[in-house]
Amino acid sequence: MNISVVGSINIDLVYRVPHIVNGGETLHSKGHSVYFGGKGANQAVMASQLGAKVHFLGSVGDDSHGNQSIKNLSNYGINTSSIHVKGVTGQALIQVTDMGENAIVLFPGANFQVTSELVEQSAPIIENSEVLVLQLEIPLEAVEKAVYIAAQHGTKVILNPAPSHHLPNSLLKNVTFLTPNETELTQLTGIEATSEDNLRKACSLLLEKGVGTVVVTLGSKGSFYMNKNESGWIDAKHVDAVDTTGAGDAFNGALAMGISRGDSLKESIEYATEVAAFVVTQMGAQPMIPASFQVKK
Repeated sequence: MNISVVGSINIDLVYRVPHIVNGGETLHSKGHSVYFGGKGANQAVMASQLGAKVHFLGSVGDDSHGNQSIKNLSNYGINTSSIHVKGVTGQALIQVTDMGENAIVLFPGANFQVTSELVEQSAPIIENSEVLVLQLEIPLEAVEKAVYIAAQHGTKVILNPAPSHHLPNSLLKNVTFLTPNETELTQLTGIEATSEDNLRKACSLLLEKGVGTVVVTLGSKGSFYMNKNESGWIDAKHVDAVDTTGAGDAFNGALAMGISRGDSLKESIEYATEVAAFVVTQMGAQPMIPASFQVKK
């Protein structure tokens, strides 16, 4: 169960608010917390906690936040030898309401130091992984390079297209699993996922571009998956959400775990759904995962 993650590392500054702030409005926060974050780091921590051997490729700043972030990943058993140190560590300013909804402002910082050259230097790690996990909080050229390397060596690719970005067909054709949420699916295809028919049309468009399987996460409506051989729905697990930050990252990290250990697509999505449902009941994007979800390394 070797998984490589190429992606972002942030420090999350989380503020509890009565509602997401409006333009020109000033709100008093009811609480403030600092967490480790970054979509890449969140996904890596999840996969490692669940039992995978994880190698991380990324960049942090030459500052206390960067040192702490590397130590945090190491404490989870993640190989951090390919983390570059330069500049200022990325940050995320996160508002979280009492209903668990969130809004996020990103400062990429050192994450934009993850270049295609840096990825090329770590090519053997990707080549020897069963699954490569990526997001879009690092430069697209680095994502393209990592996906190309994976495709040349039969490594399965999970691409979480967040934040949303135009993706060239040359990249999409090498993506094994594309995992957009409802908004990202619309931005990628121009088709609003207002019905199952529209969902199928949007997924079909991505499959035509070469994507192997599309897994659309739809929050409380569950998820929909589709490839050339099968399609279907996975129901959401209804829980009392405290903080939805990192739910998608937990889903992707768990999906990678399921795929790497040889579970079927449906089984992997069901597993990812259960893990993500637990994460939204906890504060922060990297909560400790119960042993019931974990696989012995």
